[in-house]
Amino acid sequence: MWRGLILRNTSSKSWFLQPDKLQFAENLTVVSYLLLINTGNIGNAKTAGLDHDLHLDDYQWSWVLYSFYICYIVFEWTTVMWKILPAHLYIASLCICWGAAAMCSGAVRNFAELIVCRSLLGGFESVFGCGAPYFLSLFYQRQELGFRISVLMGMSPVANCFASALAYGVTHIKGSLEPWRYLFIIEGAPTVIFSVVVFFFLPDSPGTAWFLNESEQTEAVERLQTVDRTAKNRLQWDQVLSGLSDYKNYVHMTTHFCCNYSFSGLSNFLPSILEAMGYTSINAQGLAAPPYFASFLCCMAAAVMSDKWGNRGFVLTFFALMGAIGYLILTCVQDEAKTAARYAGVWLATCGVFPALALNVTWLLNNQGGESKKGAGMAILAIFGQCSSLISSSVFPDTDAPLYTKGCAIGCALTGLVAVLAMGLHISLSMENHRRDRCYGTVSKDHIVDVTEGGDRHPNFRYLT
Repeated sequence: MWRGLILRNTSSKSWFLQPDKLQFAENLTVVSYLLLINTGNIGNAKTAGLDHDLHLDDYQWSWVLYSFYICYIVFEWTTVMWKILPAHLYIASLCICWGAAAMCSGAVRNFAELIVCRSLLGGFESVFGCGAPYFLSLFYQRQELGFRISVLMGMSPVANCFASALAYGVTHIKGSLEPWRYLFIIEGAPTVIFSVVVFFFLPDSPGTAWFLNESEQTEAVERLQTVDRTAKNRLQWDQVLSGLSDYKNYVHMTTHFCCNYSFSGLSNFLPSILEAMGYTSINAQGLAAPPYFASFLCCMAAAVMSDKWGNRGFVLTFFALMGAIGYLILTCVQDEAKTAARYAGVWLATCGVFPALALNVTWLLNNQGGESKKGAGMAILAIFGQCSSLISSSVFPDTDAPLYTKGCAIGCALTGLVAVLAMGLHISLSMENHRRDRCYGTVSKDHIVDVTEGGDRHPNFRYLT
């Protein structure tokens, strides 16, 4: 696996990679991958016959999806627990719990039992979703964070790609169980097993990482551009209140709301959309994989560009417009025979939305002054931004097949709004940076700012735009 921790060479002021040091990034990436497979496989399970075997109608299927997202939203506040509890113990326990819940989904016999399993899965998985990007922000500089978080969140399309490919293979199994049962069991078991790796190898913070010696621990902390002197297991309530009152967090929250509509909608319904184009259930599973993999590559490209260039707002706007165009094609092409055009729309929508979502989370973390404010900002983004999942769960009913015009039109409008919000925030932050330069003078990008008290209101703090 790729292993490396960026440290600063204080004599040359350059950056180098020590490939024998990083344990946590690879662990988080694998955990994210396993989590997202368990989250996104419900759409594949439906195409494999889950709703038919349990005799579920559109209304009941909506509640299968609602139950997951309601519990996910209710427990999103636990993002702040990453600040308080030891990460290795916290996440290892959750891996066991959500892996077990996923496997139990393969044993359900009716609607009620499926609701219970999905509710438990949502509650357990909510802790990791936005907590992991926050955790990475404690280790990396702001201009390094985009690529790392995009790798982490880019696991969503990769997981969906693998889940679609796996579902394609599983649906060919001729065993004693229904294919969707094998799907839940096969994809849930590795999560439980990997909890052992998380417990022994995931560090709790850069200053306590077991694989660094004392001098490297000190250097890993000092190389960060912001310093927060708040104790690891305590919250700085001034920062929390600042996060709750910061308009930027609500812009990011609204952006996440718009992106997450597609994030959950595509995961839950893309195989059904493709099947409605005239493909068989098995081929629909296979055709869902390529767009997901391409969107992962777009996540990486967006991260590299925004880390190197620094203008996250421009990059986010570009990919949001790409996604909006894809949805526009799906909405406007009403001829069922034009499957090539509609499949191209699927590609554009998928490749636009996932990079936009990852960059938005990165951008929020970049501009939060202090660890407690990051936690508050991520809690706002996660709790309210996740609510669009409830909308997407009900606007792609089978009765709207084969075009699903309503769901695609809403996706087009929301993704277009992301572009407007991104450009507006970019302009606002650029103006604030120019104002601070005029009032307090310019500062170098390597300047270290103590954000314990003033947070990002500190005169020397400059926003990434």
